[in-house]
Amino acid sequence: MYTIETSKHFVKRQDESGAVYYVLATHVAAQQTGFYFVNPSMDDQGRYLWFYCYFPPASYRTLGVVDFTTDEVHHFPETLHLDACPIVDTITGEVYYADERALYKRSPRPELATEKVCDLPKEFFERKARVIIPATHLTFSPDRKQMFLDGRTTKGFIAGALTLATGEFQIWTRPEYCRNHGQFNPVYPDLALMAEEFDTNEDGSYRSIRTDENGVFMRLWTVKANGEETVWAPLNLERATHEWWSADGRKIYYCKYNDKGNNGVCAIDYFSGEHKLVAPVRAWHAFSSMDDSLFVFDENDGFYRGCASRVGLYNTKTGKKVYFNSNNPPMNPPDKQSQYHLDPHPRFNARERYIVFTTVVNDKPQLAVAKTADILPMTE
Repeated sequence: MYTIETSKHFVKRQDESGAVYYVLATHVAAQQTGFYFVNPSMDDQGRYLWFYCYFPPASYRTLGVVDFTTDEVHHFPETLHLDACPIVDTITGEVYYADERALYKRSPRPELATEKVCDLPKEFFERKARVIIPATHLTFSPDRKQMFLDGRTTKGFIAGALTLATGEFQIWTRPEYCRNHGQFNPVYPDLALMAEEFDTNEDGSYRSIRTDENGVFMRLWTVKANGEETVWAPLNLERATHEWWSADGRKIYYCKYNDKGNNGVCAIDYFSGEHKLVAPVRAWHAFSSMDDSLFVFDENDGFYRGCASRVGLYNTKTGKKVYFNSNNPPMNPPDKQSQYHLDPHPRFNARERYIVFTTVVNDKPQLAVAKTADILPMTE
């Protein structure tokens, strides 16, 4: 099997920190980026690496894959999907995605056809509704038999569990406000994480995330299969963004910020309520290792779509961090923001052997991969 080091499709780059990473040099699309940070883009064995394909100025995107078993790169034009929904089955290497009608499964092998898994739930089409987003990012239940959908239709919001074999849908909640970023807990099947999000009213006016009478910024929510909902206050009554579950299912992780910007990764123990800062980095997005000792993250000095950024690794055992993509230049000026969601979104993949992220080369977003074993010693 090939690797990022032996594949003919990757170019080695050295960061100013001395760190090394690899950029996919073969293009099957005008722009190629990594997945949104919540979802894996590789299987556990590292055989397949999936990525987003953009074709400006089109607003849609499709999927491509690097096949390390054959050292080939493929684009699948039929994989047009909505939002950041694609997720890789880390056992098989297949990718799941959805559009406004159905859920699909695509093999990395080009000789095989894309399969329709099931139609979207009939509840998404009640009262002649049209689907705007079927799911922010699909996630599997612990037994891999269901996926969590946080749909948005022209009639409102609906979230719950979709059974893959039958298409049966169990409604968990119908939020009144925009709530998305739904994520099945990786261990406890009756529990999901969600986020209240900025939105617009019917008249086009801006609707911010609510703050309750106690000053709690109401971003972080959990919901149970029985409909029980809980809102979680960010640390120090600041604000929260970009959340995910720990691998053991016990902790809610999120990036904290205030008026001065991002200021740390925090953890809430769902069962004990313990709440603390775990990584004092200016994380915009972040993701944890399976043992919670490492956090890969990105930063910016002033957000807009296409802004300059950095990507780093923080080691909780040593308290040290290193930037391995120290100077990601802006892709767009502030007065002409990108129409695409091109943040670095770093994430551990292939059982933490790799860190997949989006970088910028020659003013274009590019798919990049670093070996965790190359970066980790720089934090020790």
